[in-house]
Amino acid sequence: MVSSRYDVIKHKDYISQCMDTIVLSGSKPKFQTIRKPVKGQLCFVDWINFTFHINTIDPKYMRDRHISDDEYLEMCRCAVNDLSQMLQATLGDDYMVTSQRQTGANFYKYSFVIGDGLGMVCIGGQRDTVLVMINGTGCSLAPVGFEQNIKQFIESSYKGKITRIDLAHDDLTGSYLNVRDLDDLESHGAFHCGGAVPNVQHLGNWKHDDPKNKGLTLAIGTRSSGKYARFYEKGKQLGDKEGEYSNWVRAEVEFKSSDRVIPLDILDNPSQYFIGAYPCFADLFKDDRTCKIETICKTAKVNLEHSYSWIKRQAGKYIAFYLMFMTPDEIIKKIITDSNEKVPKRLLVNYEFAKQLASNENLDVEQRAFWHEFLTSDFVDVPKDKVA
Repeated sequence: MVSSRYDVIKHKDYISQCMDTIVLSGSKPKFQTIRKPVKGQLCFVDWINFTFHINTIDPKYMRDRHISDDEYLEMCRCAVNDLSQMLQATLGDDYMVTSQRQTGANFYKYSFVIGDGLGMVCIGGQRDTVLVMINGTGCSLAPVGFEQNIKQFIESSYKGKITRIDLAHDDLTGSYLNVRDLDDLESHGAFHCGGAVPNVQHLGNWKHDDPKNKGLTLAIGTRSSGKYARFYEKGKQLGDKEGEYSNWVRAEVEFKSSDRVIPLDILDNPSQYFIGAYPCFADLFKDDRTCKIETICKTAKVNLEHSYSWIKRQAGKYIAFYLMFMTPDEIIKKIITDSNEKVPKRLLVNYEFAKQLASNENLDVEQRAFWHEFLTSDFVDVPKDKVA
């Protein structure tokens, strides 16, 4: 039986982390939280489904053929309540089960919502198994090290296995991924792995070159097969038609256990499986582009310039009005946070900028000490040649 208590920890060898971008949807800025692969990884987990036997929660929840449907429903609810505590311990408090859906799903009798739309639990039938689904939003908001926490859960469960996992890679500027170029590659057999020629779908207005800039999607394979690829213009689909992220292209590979066993090692080293998915991936995502990816991702961080822009759009008019009858110091005292945490969780500060502040004699001792300590924190974008 799996312990009902895990510690949500930041693994030393974590392979991804959250980042916020500011995307212009029309003329309005909005935050978009995505994951960034780190420490040499090329991709990140964007969706995961896993199943396990209900004995993992407690053997008492196995259905006895003599109990009624109403009794079985109540038993499933109790099992999900216990599982909810396990999910919170594995992924954090935001991943508790919050409500029951009106219908079942995925051939299970009952289904329940995880958090604020972060995923789903399916239970009832299917040989006394339970299905946990963590969707794209759930993966993007998950804590650092969630992949290893899920792996630990599955390893400790009874008959646990991954039934679906999506691996994704973002080219935030569209500098090396282009859906039309990828379509040409497919036409020349670059996605052919033997056997039958894969099914190809073109979603969006390809024929007229997407005149409204809503974004195009290239899909290779079928959803029911063990492997399926999607390439889509995510920036445009988010509403950024001509802004900084209008050329953002996402590549996704969806693996299913329908015709293969998905090894748990994929949660430790997803890039190995991502690169091996198609013949052309080794060239598309080669090592020299890995460095480029890291550079590109820096532009998507909520860095100082982005934060200034966001504050200006959200509160600039208020601050301008306040200046008509208040001093800047008075305004700052009114609006500064009361929290002890002075640094936004996903702010990334340039290393050289932080280094200059740490030695700036115009700052007082306390401020310089703060920046000295800040240099060793996770909020600093440390160049490769500075990493010990």
